Amino acid sequence: MTFTEFITIFEKMPKTLTQIAFGICDIDSNSKFFSMMRYAREKGVIPNYTCNGLRITPEVAKKTAELCGAVAVSLVNKEKTYDAIKLFTDAEMTQVNCHYMLSKETYDRAFKIIDDISTDPRLEKFNAIVFLQYKPKGRNSDSFHSVLDVEKYKKLTDYCKEKKVRYGFDSCSASMFIDSLEGQPDKRITELFVEPCESGLFSSYINCKGKFFVCSFAEGEDEWVEGLDVLHCDDFMKDIWNHPRLVAWRKRLIENKRECPIYDLSLEKI
Repeated sequence: MTFTEFITIFEKMPKTLTQIAFGICDIDSNSKFFSMMRYAREKGVIPNYTCNGLRITPEVAKKTAELCGAVAVSLVNKEKTYDAIKLFTDAEMTQVNCHYMLSKETYDRAFKIIDDISTDPRLEKFNAIVFLQYKPKGRNSDSFHSVLDVEKYKKLTDYCKEKKVRYGFDSCSASMFIDSLEGQPDKRITELFVEPCESGLFSSYINCKGKFFVCSFAEGEDEWVEGLDVLHCDDFMKDIWNHPRLVAWRKRLIENKRECPIYDLSLEKI
């Protein structure tokens, strides 16, 4: 996406927009990335981003701290991830998270990462580990499998509590987390802090081509084989947010108690 395209899309957003979450992977994948974040910040919208932790420098960390509300580092290379987290916290960022893709194949390693968080000085000031439910999509989608066992999930969150490690999870994991609270005395209170799927309700996903989908995992699936063209629309609220397809999706999601109508854990396929 060019800087000009970003501004075009940004200016079509309603004034109620408060945050933009950039999914960039490589910090240098777009030469105008920091210009985009600065533009958003100057317009009163807080930028956040997720990266893979590679090629993070003190300069990158400093610029990020000046512009961002939060940053997440996906655990791709453990040492580089930990080093990147320390660079961000050394730049006095307080909302620095680690994203961890949770699957049957990565489950056991999660406990080792939790141990690291409680002992590694590089992670002393970081915020939380965020568990992302594995959703099979794209290349090598059969290489991993979703964690379906609620007891295994509970064992993981209990271990975080035991080690006094702050943790979170994505919306796709909400129902699993709520199920893991069964029998706990604080279940009703804890549920108040859980946000199920909000796709198309109060969030939008726009890809690098300026196409809207309810979320990144819905892109190319079911009724979202084709996205809605934000870049060339005349009125975002009329042409996108109140588009019949999105209105129908919203109704379908709410009727499904905000559990994803597309992704069925039991089928292991989106």
